[in-house]
This record gives sequence, C-alpha cells and structure tokens, in this order.
Amino acid sequence: MEESRLVKLLKWADAGNTERSRMVKKESFKKTVEGKQVYNPHEKKFMDSYKALITAENQTDGAYLIQEEVHKTVLDGAEPFKCFREILPILKTDAQSMRIVMGESGTYADKIAEGAKIDIDTQTYSKRDVSVDKYGTRPIITQEMLDDSLFNVAEIELKKAGARLENTLNRQCLYALLQGDHKIATANSIAPEGTHIAVSDIANAIGYIRTDNFTPDKLITTPAAEGYLLQDSNLAYVSYAGTNAPLWQGVIPKLMGLTPYTCSATEKATGYKWMGTTSGTSIYAMVLDSTNIGAIVMRKDIAVKQYEDPIHDLLGMSCTMRFGVDGLFTNAGCTITYK
Repeated sequence: MEESRLVKLLKWADAGNTERSRMVKKESFKKTVEGKQVYNPHEKKFMDSYKALITAENQTDGAYLIQEEVHKTVLDGAEPFKCFREILPILKTDAQSMRIVMGESGTYADKIAEGAKIDIDTQTYSKRDVSVDKYGTRPIITQEMLDDSLFNVAEIELKKAGARLENTLNRQCLYALLQGDHKIATANSIAPEGTHIAVSDIANAIGYIRTDNFTPDKLITTPAAEGYLLQDSNLAYVSYAGTNAPLWQGVIPKLMGLTPYTCSATEKATGYKWMGTTSGTSIYAMVLDSTNIGAIVMRKDIAVKQYEDPIHDLLGMSCTMRFGVDGLFTNAGCTITYK
C-alpha cells in the first residue's frame, strides 16, 4: 500500500539531515509530495510543496507543510460522515450567538388598484436566537507511536478526530429537529403503511409538507431505513428505466425530487429517537424543506490547533468546532417512524 503524503512528510520531519536528503531524492517520495501549491512563509509566496520541502533546511522550516497536511487529513476523516452540513443553510457569524428573524409561511399578496399605494406587509414575525457552543476532541496519538514511527496509525487517529467532530454536528442537528424547542411538529409524523418504510411512505410525507406551503427537497434516512429502501422493488428495478442500478451501485437515487442522505449519528435525548427500535417513537427517516426547516450558525468550522514542532506537538494537538443549530419552521419537515 502506497504511503500517504502525510506519512511521508512525518517521516521526513522525523529523520536526520542525511536521511532527509536521501528521502527527497526518491522518485516515489517526489511523486507523492509534489503537485500541491502551499504558502511558504519564509519565501512569502506560494510554491510547489516538493520544492518547498527541498528548500527547507530543517523540520521547523517544513512545519507549515505538515500543519496543512494534518488539517487536510482531519477533514478527510470528516468527509464520509457529512450529512446535515450539506442540507441545512450555514450562516456565518463572528459572535457568540445569532438572531434569525422569520416571517410567516404561506402568505399572499394583496390585490391593489393600478397606481395605488402598496401597503407594507403586516405579517407576524418571529425570531430564533441561536447560541454558539464549542466542541473539541484530541486525536489519540501517544509518545510510543512517535517513538516507533507509527505514522500510519497517527494518520488514522487524525481521521477519527475529523469523524468525531462531523458526527457531533450531525447529532446536534438531529437533536434540534427531533427534540429541540423548535422541533418538527408532532403532527407531522407518519407511520409506515407496511411493516417497514417504503417509497410510498416518502410520497405521503411529501404531501404533508406541501400542504403547509413548503417545498420538500431532502430525504434523510437511518442506515436501516436505507437498507429497506434498497430492497423496495419500486426503487431497485424501476428507478433507472427498468435497470437494477441501485443493486450494484448500492446508492439510493433521487426520489420524487428528494436528494437522499444517510445519517448514522445517534442522539441521546428521550422521546423521539433517531435509529431506535420503539414503534411509533423511533425515527427512521425525515423529509425536509432544507431551506426552512432549520439552520446551522457557524462561527468556526473544523480547525486544528497550530503547532511548531511537526512531530512531538502532535501529542497535544486539539481539533475544535464552534457552532449552534436550531429549528426554524416546524411544519417544514415530516418524520417517518419505526414500525
């Protein structure tokens, strides 16, 4: 298995001067490291990462290369678990909280005569005050790993840190939509018509949301619900003009205008639970109008604490996020329960 860019850079930093010179001359090393533009703070310009590495006289000079690669590795670990950040609007803020002002849904314009004055809309406004909290984790990287040059294991732990943070974001979004003060309306919950969730239940959920003048565009399922849908003959054999593409691709296609996502995070609250097995209260899927159901207030996305020593400071490295989540219009979503 070919070593990653991060592992090669860590080995370079851990080696002595003679060994570094030998490593950078290897074609396999050059092939893995080169081709990425990075900002060289010493040269004060962007340059190819391989060229920057050659000009670095010691590991401290090359620390910025490893810092960037460590951050990229953490983000790579978060990638497979991305769900709600691709669904809900992300509102940037520099404060500890944000106030979101909302108008009414499903309102209409008034009839006016030609040339007459247009009155100001008198709809009722409401607000959401979303607080920002800090979340953090430390990769489990030990001194023994570094002493034994187990940089592949360190890379795995860095990816796990990214996964933990992304799953935390998903969990907080689940809590806001299922348990928070502005959760999906209890009346907007349906049970499967059959023994488990099917395509027909998703169609019914779409109807619930459209009745309240919202436009559903996203479908979120638990892993178990995804498995049931992949077994649904309506999906497996008909969706691709008679082919069985879902069976060999293993993905749910766009259903009735809904973009599908699968969320494997769990939330610990009581009552309605994601991925539970209690009939009537465990949620297996959600159909959402993603623009109106809720919002993520992001002060600082996944970040890695900067460090100077590219090797030993990995021991105390921390990964953090600062964000808040809240629901907006409670009728902009519909849940499908376990049965």
